[in-house]
Amino acid sequence: MLVDRFVGADGKRLLLEALRDQRMVTGDAALAEKLSEIRPIGIAVGNSIIEQGTTTNSLFLIIAGRFNIIVNGRVVAQRSAGDSVGEMSAISPTQRRSASVTASEESVVLEITEPQFSKLTSEHPGICKVIAKELARRLEQRNSLVTTTRDRLQVFIISSVEALPIARAIQNAFARDPFNVNVWTDGVFKASTYTIPALEQAVDQSDFALAIVQPDDTVTSRGEHDVPVARDNVIFELGLFIGRLGLPRTFLVEPWDVDVRLPSDFAGVTPVGYKLNKDDMANAQRVAGAMGPACNQMRDYMNSMGPR
Repeated sequence: MLVDRFVGADGKRLLLEALRDQRMVTGDAALAEKLSEIRPIGIAVGNSIIEQGTTTNSLFLIIAGRFNIIVNGRVVAQRSAGDSVGEMSAISPTQRRSASVTASEESVVLEITEPQFSKLTSEHPGICKVIAKELARRLEQRNSLVTTTRDRLQVFIISSVEALPIARAIQNAFARDPFNVNVWTDGVFKASTYTIPALEQAVDQSDFALAIVQPDDTVTSRGEHDVPVARDNVIFELGLFIGRLGLPRTFLVEPWDVDVRLPSDFAGVTPVGYKLNKDDMANAQRVAGAMGPACNQMRDYMNSMGPR
């Protein structure tokens, strides 16, 4: 069996070589060594590692072989050695699988569970950046939608649940502008779903994206404890929008008084600051007042840029 090549002493050497070639690993020897402790799994032709509509949330690294990506019974793409599949469900464990992943030939994978993935991203934060770039690359390959010129600017707001009051305040501030402003909760993601197709559609219909980052989580990074970071799904969505819209059309709305750690590749995103006490988050009037200057700044910029 193909999987036997990657077990035992000689097999681990081959497994390490394959892992170093993984896009997600990008040659990181320490990360490859940690992943090599996971036992490889052999997948027979016709067997699926992911089923569309299910709520599993493991991520898979393809060590050898080839898989079909199947949506509603139709093959839409293929993935092979060096690729990963199942990223979005690992990032956002509550989402349902948006596609099935079925072996088109005998294959070998590593299964990374959501807890393992969370630990790995804490110890190797560069993983988030790599996956965001890969998802953006896949999105660029989609040519099914053609962007047309619009009279009203289409603005999409990304946030964590905790930052929704800020997102709503921005949406209200633009109510009289020639903008169509959609917060991620406004029907973009249907009940109990959070899929890449829904994100892709939102990206293709937008002229600008606003990502609201808050110190929603903390991590340990290079010996520093309790480093404030944004929620993982916000970072990934931000990466997708940057890949499609570009840096000039993506805003990073962040607090002035907290240094929220972000991947270094996001340094070129247009920053917009605000100052808001955490205790005031439940007071809509205070939130609106705090976001006024930031909204004025974004309004002027977006009007000057116009639609895509």
